[in-house]
Amino acid sequence: MWQDRTLTMRYRRHDEVTRTVEPYGLVLKNGVWYLVGKVGEDFRSYRADRVTSVEPTGDTFERDPAFDLPSFWAARAAEFVRQMLRETITIRLSPEGLRQLRFVAEAVAVRAATDAAKEPDPEGWVETQLPVESMDVAYSYVVRLGPDAEVLDPPDLRARVAAAAERMRNLYR
Repeated sequence: MWQDRTLTMRYRRHDEVTRTVEPYGLVLKNGVWYLVGKVGEDFRSYRADRVTSVEPTGDTFERDPAFDLPSFWAARAAEFVRQMLRETITIRLSPEGLRQLRFVAEAVAVRAATDAAKEPDPEGWVETQLPVESMDVAYSYVVRLGPDAEVLDPPDLRARVAAAAERMRNLYR
């Protein structure tokens, strides 16, 4: 990579593919390494632990001076998270809950919830839509926000959180 050498790489997805890659950099995200490289005219990322073999082609390449690895990775990571967020819950958040949401949910989901927030009620609570990966993830978010979040929809999630609150109330009696 440091010598701008083109690689032939075998990569395992649901099948195994071969790619000729111009490697631009490595990124560490949550303990997982990714190779970012140019394939044809496109920049792509590959999980390093799915690379099964690498061979130098003997060719070198000229780096695109306009390429910015941090910007590419930020956009790629945001798109990945957006694709994961397949469900939406309706919640009410206290002013503190709204502040704490950024410590609980993915940044993309927090921005979406902030953009979708209605005007605060007289107590400062806001109703909003929060995109989530799954109802299990939504449950963990709401439980972490505690009394600063109220699930309005879906009813099953509201009931699940209410049951957890009742168990906690009984535990601390």
